[in-house]
Amino acid sequence: MAREKQFSEAQVLDEVADLFTSHGYQGTSLAMLLDATGLGKQSLYNCFGDKRALYLKALDCASSRYQDVQAQMQAAPTGRAAVQVFFDHVVGKCDSRAPEERNCAVASGLLESVDDPLIVQTLRAKWAASHELLRATVERGQKDASIRNPAPSAALADLLLALMAGLRVNARADFGAARLQRTVDLALAVLDSG
Repeated sequence: MAREKQFSEAQVLDEVADLFTSHGYQGTSLAMLLDATGLGKQSLYNCFGDKRALYLKALDCASSRYQDVQAQMQAAPTGRAAVQVFFDHVVGKCDSRAPEERNCAVASGLLESVDDPLIVQTLRAKWAASHELLRATVERGQKDASIRNPAPSAALADLLLALMAGLRVNARADFGAARLQRTVDLALAVLDSG
């Protein structure tokens, strides 16, 4: 008779996503995964597959954490307000003392330069999804006149993604929330120029 699993897959993926976000794919060892999850090697692999499969599932888990922010952005009264919601969330995460909060799993993964085509493809697709979210939000703001900058929405989304990635690096350099917020305010002023 097969034994029932005594753990929550969702909880394990949350723990693993935090670990990969903090240490990267290459920096996360099997021993670290086992310690964080409390599972044995066989249980971990039987449920999630090898380290690569686990990382890909962890990326999905980490990305899904932004659904609430996306919903808040959609509920914002204007496109410009939605961009502000996004960056308020980023600054809040950057100001956390927890490494998994301060880092972005996708940005960290892209910077890590893992030499695995499926991982690279997955990371690029997730980055492109973030770009599309910001591009559509900027376009919304241009249509509702809350964003006056007439530059192509895709180009402004490029700038906003670069700002997000830069904020993550500045947070790791211990810039603090007030300094990060000043950076956001200055950078987002470009949206208001017409």
